[in-house]
Order: sequence, then structure tokens, then C-alpha cells
Amino acid sequence: MSLRQLVSIQFSATDPRSAAVREFLQRCLAPKARESNPDCIVFHNVRSDDCPPVVSVEFVNGFKDQFNCHKLTVSDIMSRICDISDTMNSEELLEKSGLKTSELNLRSFIK
Repeated sequence: MSLRQLVSIQFSATDPRSAAVREFLQRCLAPKARESNPDCIVFHNVRSDDCPPVVSVEFVNGFKDQFNCHKLTVSDIMSRICDISDTMNSEELLEKSGLKTSELNLRSFIK
């Protein structure tokens, strides 16, 4: 997994709905992921209430995405973040080619 952004993770340690988020946090903190971008900041907040697990991501360009993860797998979480990152990379390439990505609305294709 390549880290390229600011990641904030909130979950309850005892909530079974948090299993995927705990695994995602473990992957984010793994040495290989940290080496991919040492400037990426990963925050985590272990909560004691009954709120569902949440992942918030702020990308380099300022785009923010926050989503509830209680029904997601680790693959789902990673896919969502990668889809947004890939879309931003595509937008950047298209803009360099002279196309206006604001007219294409590529983000509407993100799950």
C-alpha cells in the first residue's frame, strides 16, 4: 500500500465492526507503507463510545473524503482510497493534455 495523504482513523477497540479498520491501521503503520511516503501522517483515535468506525482521508490537493467503515472490508477501504487517488492522477494527466476535467466530472465514477 502506498501512502500519499493524511489519514485519520476512529474506532472502538472492542466493537466487532472495527475489525477491518484495525487491520487497515496496522497496514498503514507497517514499515513498507511508511517507507512509501514518510511525510504521510496517520492519526488514530480509539473511542469508547458506540459510534461506527470511520476513516477520513485528506489528499495532497486538499480533497477530503470521510466514510463509515462498519460494513467494509480492508480491501473495500483500500479500494476506495485508491480509486480517489487514481481519479486525481487521471485528472492531472488530462489537464496537462489540455482537457478540462471539471467538465468531465470523473469523481462521479467513484463508488
